[in-house]
Amino acid sequence: MEAFLSRTPVFLTLLAGLVLATLGLLVLFPAVALLPMVAAIMVWVLAKVPVRYPVLVLLTVLLVVDCAVENPYSGHWNSPLTFIGRLCFINLNVVTGVPGLGFTLIDLSVFGLSALYIYRRAAGLKTDGAMTPLPKPLVIALLVVIGTVVWMYLWGMARGGDPRPAKWQLQKMLLLPIIVMLFTVSIRGAEDFKLLGRIIVTSAFVKAFLGAFFIVFIARPRGLYTEYATTHSDTMIYVTGLAIGVTSYSEEPTRRNFWRMVIVCGVILMGMHYNDRRLAYASFNQCLVAIFLISPWTWVKRYVARAGIVMAPLFLLYVVVGWANPTGFFSPVNTFKSMLVGEHNDTGEMDYRDVENFNVISTWQRNPMLGTGYGHGFEEVIKLADISHLFEDYLYHPHNSVLGLLAFGGVVGFSGMWMFVALTVFFAVRAYHRAHPPVWRAGALVCVSVVLAYTNQCFGDMGLSSWYCNLLIALAVTCAGKVATQAGAWGSTTPSPSEMTGEMVEVKEGVGRT
Repeated sequence: MEAFLSRTPVFLTLLAGLVLATLGLLVLFPAVALLPMVAAIMVWVLAKVPVRYPVLVLLTVLLVVDCAVENPYSGHWNSPLTFIGRLCFINLNVVTGVPGLGFTLIDLSVFGLSALYIYRRAAGLKTDGAMTPLPKPLVIALLVVIGTVVWMYLWGMARGGDPRPAKWQLQKMLLLPIIVMLFTVSIRGAEDFKLLGRIIVTSAFVKAFLGAFFIVFIARPRGLYTEYATTHSDTMIYVTGLAIGVTSYSEEPTRRNFWRMVIVCGVILMGMHYNDRRLAYASFNQCLVAIFLISPWTWVKRYVARAGIVMAPLFLLYVVVGWANPTGFFSPVNTFKSMLVGEHNDTGEMDYRDVENFNVISTWQRNPMLGTGYGHGFEEVIKLADISHLFEDYLYHPHNSVLGLLAFGGVVGFSGMWMFVALTVFFAVRAYHRAHPPVWRAGALVCVSVVLAYTNQCFGDMGLSSWYCNLLIALAVTCAGKVATQAGAWGSTTPSPSEMTGEMVEVKEGVGRT
């Protein structure tokens, strides 16, 4: 490719085309006049660097900027990261005003980088180095996801489904295996866990500080009511960041890691407080329980277990008293009570979510094995409040994505879509009990935590339609598979060279302390 571009006629032709395109856009669409030049520079860079670098940069940008498609800050404020977020998450024809660009920058990046890598492999280019493969069952499960998405679309269309909403129903799940492929060729293995941890924690810090700034300095002074600070899906980033902080200390309980955990958890909990999403607290608590159950009996776990036994009666009393009077000191009890009891149950009126769940389950019961297929909404056995003026396709995207998947795909579709989730936990736990470096073990626990947060988001808040949910679960799938391969948790039982190096370092440190 470089030899082709270095030819003078080819170079001059491309340069002339670039100049004409820039001048044309300067006249017709001045806001994007520099786009051809930027695109040319990006293509030149991408032709020279491994796919790893643009993928990791893209991941960082997507996690840091505002997820514009989810209406951050309830539409009351545009942060410094709002415009970049609009470029990433909203169709470019809407953002730029240029017709014909009916896709997002994420779509363009994912398919473009995938095509670039496939071209390099087909051409035998060595730009991208060797990669640690994922276990074959995990790869097969991801291929099954693609097959299931295609089948649910064809099944829905054969039953008279609407292709327009079907496109949005299947988009994220169809992209998920492709994103996993990009992460697989970009993340070397467990040796990249620290880098990925820094990216996620940095993203959580940015979200936390922006959310706090919005609530304290903009919303409250203006008397604005907001249900959240940044977005619903930031819960995934917050919970993953907390899991990173906690597991880094639990797997390597040093003074430095302790204070690092305190700082990380303090900032992220502040962000969770201002974002005010109940699922965030539920997910984090479940992550702590999972970490506790999976981890061995270290002195930290023994201390926590003894303290838990001593505090159990007081905790039970706290919940009982708080359940009857969930205010003030007992307000945390109200957070969990509100997730179990509908908002209007005390008046005899069913909560909106309860009615929606009832309708989705009723839809599933009418075709439990195969579902309705994509392109169909759930049936309103009990009429819901019409919110089409806010969300036109609300019947196609129930808040409970898990029940929605059962309604649209039945047992067959749900099994095909959800198999990779179970396998991710399976490989992460196997890798945890076979890996020795603390970073590897912490990474495996973080993968389990991401799966728990993802499952909660899907069950309670349209997780299947969320970019952040899909990006982080794809990252968890990749990391769980790679650490399982490197630790010998699947296939070869021989430790990888990097793990053997880690073991040697631990032995040397132990000898030095002795």
